[in-house]
Amino acid sequence: MNPINFVKELRHFLDIDIDQYRKHLELSEMKDETSIALLKIYESLDIESKKNFFSVVRQIKVDNTSLILGILDGTMILKNQEEDFFLGMKGDKNPINGELQQIFLGLEEDSEWDSYI
Repeated sequence: MNPINFVKELRHFLDIDIDQYRKHLELSEMKDETSIALLKIYESLDIESKKNFFSVVRQIKVDNTSLILGILDGTMILKNQEEDFFLGMKGDKNPINGELQQIFLGLEEDSEWDSYI
């Protein structure tokens, strides 16, 4: 797997997760205490506010994914980190990390998130 395909797969999971959140909220399938509180807030929103809500949730997921990719790439260093990370496929000596964050953010800039809602 090359870096671009890896990042595309990550983005695919990100969008599936957002869609699952939306479905659970719309079907009122939330059962734990925190989720019930979230459901109450969600149900009080109008259509445009619900769209904005999911945009914010997705942006949080994008920011966290970017942060983790930056750590794997070495553009962000963890406290007490002494070695660089090596992300690769078993049996392949070439890493796929090094530009994952840049690829991810580039694909995000080119995407049309609004079409997912």
